[in-house]
Amino acid sequence: MMRHHRHNNHTLFHTPKKIVPPKKRWRIGSILWIAFKRTCMVVGAMVLLSAALGTTLSVFAVNKMENPALPNEMVLYLPLKDAFVEHENTGGAFGLHEKALVLRDVVNALDRAAMDTRVKGFVMKLEGAVPSLAHNEELRTAIMRFRTSGKFAFIYAPAYESLGAYYLATAFDQIWLQPMGIVSVPGINMEMPYARTVLDKIGIEPQFFARKEYKNFFESLTSSEMSLETREVMTALASDISSHLFKEIAIARNMTDQEVRARIDKGLLTDDEALATGLIDRLDYSDNLSAEIKEQVTGNPDSDDKIFATMNIYIKQMKKEKKLTSDMAVSKKPKVALIYAAGNIIQRDEKGALAAAENIIPVIREAADDDKISVIVLRIDSPGGDPVAAEAIRRALVKAKENGKKIVVSMGAAAASGGYWIAADADYIYALPTTFTGSIGVTGGKVSLKSMWENIGIEWDRVQVGENAGLWSLNHPYSPSEAARMNAMMDNVYNKFIALVANGRGMTLEQTDKIAGGRVWTGAQAVDAGLVDALGGLDAALDYAAILAGVKNRSDLDVLMMQEPKTTFEKLVELLETQTMMSGFFHSNQALFETVAAGLRSVTSSGYEGFLVR
Repeated sequence: MMRHHRHNNHTLFHTPKKIVPPKKRWRIGSILWIAFKRTCMVVGAMVLLSAALGTTLSVFAVNKMENPALPNEMVLYLPLKDAFVEHENTGGAFGLHEKALVLRDVVNALDRAAMDTRVKGFVMKLEGAVPSLAHNEELRTAIMRFRTSGKFAFIYAPAYESLGAYYLATAFDQIWLQPMGIVSVPGINMEMPYARTVLDKIGIEPQFFARKEYKNFFESLTSSEMSLETREVMTALASDISSHLFKEIAIARNMTDQEVRARIDKGLLTDDEALATGLIDRLDYSDNLSAEIKEQVTGNPDSDDKIFATMNIYIKQMKKEKKLTSDMAVSKKPKVALIYAAGNIIQRDEKGALAAAENIIPVIREAADDDKISVIVLRIDSPGGDPVAAEAIRRALVKAKENGKKIVVSMGAAAASGGYWIAADADYIYALPTTFTGSIGVTGGKVSLKSMWENIGIEWDRVQVGENAGLWSLNHPYSPSEAARMNAMMDNVYNKFIALVANGRGMTLEQTDKIAGGRVWTGAQAVDAGLVDALGGLDAALDYAAILAGVKNRSDLDVLMMQEPKTTFEKLVELLETQTMMSGFFHSNQALFETVAAGLRSVTSSGYEGFLVR
């Protein structure tokens, strides 16, 4: 059996000296750096854990609390805390907080409630948020349809603080205002800041090109006052929108146009003035409204019956019942695809942006390849964006048409510039009276910081290969050659833009150029200009799609939401990915942090070399 002998350094002739380990020296810089890194790791882990745990618990709590059985007699109640969104995936905060209501869900719920014998009425309370004018249009139309069923609709607010809020209120049977509240309806005021003077003072030179005279996106930087073209457009927009709002308010409140304008000219009305001039119906408190509704529904103002069902709960139950029905039987209704292009039009986005080309094009192709789908309804709510991305989306829609699909566009609050680019080839286009559309033009450029650097004593020098290599440098203005290339790009994009609009709308290039030039139109103006076929919201577009599909209206359709809402798990993954990105940023910049730490260590060691912590 072999034994393993323990070897050491002792020999007959040598006994090593006992080695005394040096005293450990701690430097303040190193301690702070290590503490910083470990603290970041601990905090990050705690954030991730709390997010996961909080989300899981909230999902269970929400599912348990928000799915109660609906009463046999009820009044729908909508406390409007946030503006509506076009699609669930456009909500912020990763969708983990309280969800903003989707406009189409609310409209569908009101249409369903009008036929639901359990629902006796609808009451809304404004709690700060006011939808956009375009969303107001669609919601008002739905509320008026609801009222035709003979059911009441009341609205209550501590104050009506804008013309948009009051415009929405006029769709209801009764407008209630809390005592001491105000009605602020000061008309329409459009303002733009102009920064050219201050930019000149600090040495920043804006260099932007536009096609054409009405494409004023960068005017706030290039000018010190409003141009004649911008003033012309903004005056026309304000006039058209105000005329529409005043007319609808006059009809709803049984007033003349002159009477409405007289009240608008006052701007701000006290509670008593609002009641005396007929802008509101009741000046009272919310508890009295609740008691009045209870008496109307149950016959007892002090009833303990829980008759109020929130819109959120009703929508959840409505979707649950629809899913059960669809699971039990295969729908024989014609199928129509509903696709959303909401937000800036960009080429790619990892978070699933609805108007990103890489996200929406596969959805369009999926609908185009489905033999059961005959019509694609494209809902656009976009101010524009990248022309390359817009062209890619338009191409996908053209291919869908070549595949036998009809394309119907519904414009939301905006379908301008790139938003109109993707709409131009549609078979039929709907817009709301207050939609902003058109803006058929292009703009772009840069700012030159050359004078600013000179003012603060910094000189930039360069070496370049290629006559226009400095095209995108912010440290030098455009050279004549570079400016020529920018102008060539502007002309190319503009000419192709008006060509595709002319082709899609059946106009000549000359006709298209007259209504283009970068000019923004309201939906109503766009109908007159030939850019839009009819006024109406998403419901009108779906009704038209139904006719194209061979049925009477949208109730006879099986509308397929092609972009499914993200699940709670998917939203949680997005949050975790963001945390990972933050961690990646930390690691990718570790060299920078190490440099800072080294500097800190050098400072502490040079100043406190003799100060050691043992």
